[in-house]
Amino acid sequence: MQKRVVETERLYLREFTPEDVPQLFELHSDLQVMKFLPASERENVSLERSAVIVEECIRYYSQKPGLGVWPTILKDGDKFIGWTLLKNLEDTEEIEIGYRYFPQFWGMGFCTEISLAVIAYGFDDVGLKRIVGISHPQNKGSLRVFEKIGLKYEKNAHYYGMDVLYYALNREGFR
Repeated sequence: MQKRVVETERLYLREFTPEDVPQLFELHSDLQVMKFLPASERENVSLERSAVIVEECIRYYSQKPGLGVWPTILKDGDKFIGWTLLKNLEDTEEIEIGYRYFPQFWGMGFCTEISLAVIAYGFDDVGLKRIVGISHPQNKGSLRVFEKIGLKYEKNAHYYGMDVLYYALNREGFR
């Protein structure tokens, strides 16, 4: 059994393995999941690309201990429902929180539940001083989660080839 990075009552995060490639491909093939992402991500979905992403995630674990992109697993049935991340924001030293789940798991509190645990892990276990989040301005669900987990709007910005809203939370502001 793989080590659980973060765990809540209903969910856990673990490291990616090559066996996760088909599920990642399925997640990234879902048009609803990819709706607010850059065209470059939406147009570059394949099993081969999914395998490369998993390899990159596995490499990142050793390069940046304590950080990464992790499969989000529903304990009931050990079901892959998407992924959650705590990693460097594109070309910065900032650490971002992010998530991507299958639509059938939206609106059930899973994202808020695991994100609160990831923030606690980031501050308490990894020793982060600040965590940021970015989202497409029209992605209301993602923005609601940011607000529920305590991130505050700071500015409009441009990352990953798109205009985003930039939110942040400092360690002192948590809890």
